[in-house]
Amino acid sequence: MKTKMGVCLALVLCATAAFAEWKMDFPEQYRKEGIDKAVIAAIEQGALPVDIVENGLQLEGLNPQNLVKALYCAGANGKDIIAAAQQHEISEIILAAGYKKAIEECGDQIADSQAYTPIAMGFAGAPELPSDNSSASPDGTEQ
Repeated sequence: MKTKMGVCLALVLCATAAFAEWKMDFPEQYRKEGIDKAVIAAIEQGALPVDIVENGLQLEGLNPQNLVKALYCAGANGKDIIAAAQQHEISEIILAAGYKKAIEECGDQIADSQAYTPIAMGFAGAPELPSDNSSASPDGTEQ
């Protein structure tokens, strides 16, 4: 019984050490090879998008838009990226820009092509109104 417990404990410790290793490698790999390679390596080592976003936002000089793009390009699930961005207060504008940049740079590598569909924006950043011309005012009342 003690042997089985010892083996289980050893496996847990090894798995924890391997999982935590990406956190130590992540900043150095970012500096040497860029955020795209650092995110790919982190995902390959089992890191979740929420953890990558948390650690990525601590990197000096990293634009969050590029972090979002790197996650999409690395094949992370779109819903996980959106949840991570919301948890770490990355704005919808940055999220949409990162997704757009990912589509432009590596659209064929994106795992979830419908993970984020930005709202059509009108003048001054306001959402566009329906174009059925049934109403002339934004609140739907006749004028």
